[in-house]
Amino acid sequence: MSEFKKILCATDFSEYSEYAMRYASAFAKISEGTIDCVHVVDTAFVKDGLVDGVYVSSADLQRSLESIRAAAEKELEHFIRKEHFLGVDMTPHLREGHAAAEIVKLADDIGADLLIIATQGRSGLEQLMFGGTCDKVLRLSKMPVLAIKHPEHEALEEDGSLKIDRILCPLDFSEFSHSTLPLATELARQFGSTIVLAHVVDVRFDYPEWTAQVTMNASEHLSQSAQENLEGVASEMEGVNTEVFVTTGIPHRALADKIKEDGVDLVVIATHGRKGLAYALLGSVAEKVVRAASCPVLTVRPSG
Repeated sequence: MSEFKKILCATDFSEYSEYAMRYASAFAKISEGTIDCVHVVDTAFVKDGLVDGVYVSSADLQRSLESIRAAAEKELEHFIRKEHFLGVDMTPHLREGHAAAEIVKLADDIGADLLIIATQGRSGLEQLMFGGTCDKVLRLSKMPVLAIKHPEHEALEEDGSLKIDRILCPLDFSEFSHSTLPLATELARQFGSTIVLAHVVDVRFDYPEWTAQVTMNASEHLSQSAQENLEGVASEMEGVNTEVFVTTGIPHRALADKIKEDGVDLVVIATHGRKGLAYALLGSVAEKVVRAASCPVLTVRPSG
């Protein structure tokens, strides 16, 4: 698969990120590509000589950081040499700083085609932090990001191969959402998958984050129009099996229900990469789908 010849996978050494790495390995073997594996020593806990509000001498701080770096480097070398990653050209990277920013910067520096990250990390606070890192990576990354949630419905077979039978491709008929179609089509041809083109007629007001519990009567003609539009898109997709699905509701919830009920193996969805006020007002359907979906989600940032 020419799209994913150079893959970057982020790890915190948890079982979750190890599973994400197994997806990286599977895609790399298909494309005869390479994997760069990155761990970021997050130094955000250190600020102006204070650690969690307690002053630490520069000498003690330096010793602590050196110890953390050494341990992380050793763990990273051990991580990439696990049995199920054998046979793939893999390069380790140890970075320091804010995790999401460093991961995305490295992806840009090495010219990655695909970034893979787990949606959760270790237990407790660390799990919450790594989940937050995934959200930030989704917003910052210019290249496709494959978010892996484990354990859930998965496309990874016991022998390490991928089996992707059903791909859900949500469309809102914007230029952004349609930009996912070429990649979804290529994946469907590669794996012999059926693409489910989906649209949810949003029953909320224009600012759904403010009125999450308020619904409006969905117009029947909107659903009919969406059905016709999806059928038109499907008719132009040559060489792949397609289905269309239209429903009403809150988009990420309705899509999550469809994913679970339909046994979807992969979601391919566009992310607008909103920031600031636009993000605060409208949120991101893609990020919410990543959190709610019971299968891997591939987010694509449209160019331009």
